[in-house]
Amino acid sequence: MKIAIEQTIWEKDFLLNEILPKGEVVEVPKYLMEQLDSHYDVFIFSSRIHCFYDIKETIKKVKPKVIILLSDEFYQDNRWDYNMLGNYCELFLRHYHQQYYNYTPNTLHIPLGYTNGCKAFSLEKKYDWSFIGEIKKDREEMLNVFSQLPNHFIGDKIKSEKMCEIYSQSTFVPCGRGNSSLDCFRLYEASMNVAIPVVVGSEEEIKCTFKYEENPPWIFADTWEEAFYKCKSLLNNRNQLKEQQQNLLNWWYNRISDIKSKVLEVL
Repeated sequence: MKIAIEQTIWEKDFLLNEILPKGEVVEVPKYLMEQLDSHYDVFIFSSRIHCFYDIKETIKKVKPKVIILLSDEFYQDNRWDYNMLGNYCELFLRHYHQQYYNYTPNTLHIPLGYTNGCKAFSLEKKYDWSFIGEIKKDREEMLNVFSQLPNHFIGDKIKSEKMCEIYSQSTFVPCGRGNSSLDCFRLYEASMNVAIPVVVGSEEEIKCTFKYEENPPWIFADTWEEAFYKCKSLLNNRNQLKEQQQNLLNWWYNRISDIKSKVLEVL
């Protein structure tokens, strides 16, 4: 089995370690992806880099069984046409659910996964919550509210492995909005380390954004204040907290296993 994967993508480790079976991996510079003309079983690329019509012609020559489309976070970009690439493969995997897109029947939405260098740890919890990342969008409010729980860790520009170690030591990970979507890598990097993600948004946006994530056992709320009190309540109920942590671990394992099984069916 041969895999063509665009160089420099953030989630390479996740796709190769968790989603795809072992095979010959060819890392292709982004400027050469559209020049491929031999067969690959799996074709992985970023929609933000390539013209749809050029990448479609390449895929018609490569004839992959599986296409994985990455980086379609911004609904404002209106990249609905890339979903038609599902007509040129047996299984079409993609990130992000956009409400007004049409999807081919063979489309499978997958989690963003984790950024390169991340690992799963199993460590004792020593922080009530942690946040690692830039301060933008609603994150300043988020940190101000959650700082009412003083036992926490806040940082930025930390290597992926160390970041995951801190998540594994954390009970909750508040996940403010990304560049556009509520969906972000932090949700899954925390989940794999049994740190419960906390997401704030309207009920409508949450249902739309995570429509295909199979009911992740995260904390959802309309406001950061509401989210804070939900977390505080769980901290005061250790049995319920332990149950939710186990549900989170089971959800992550089952979510990944189901996707990998569907991929194996066509490869």
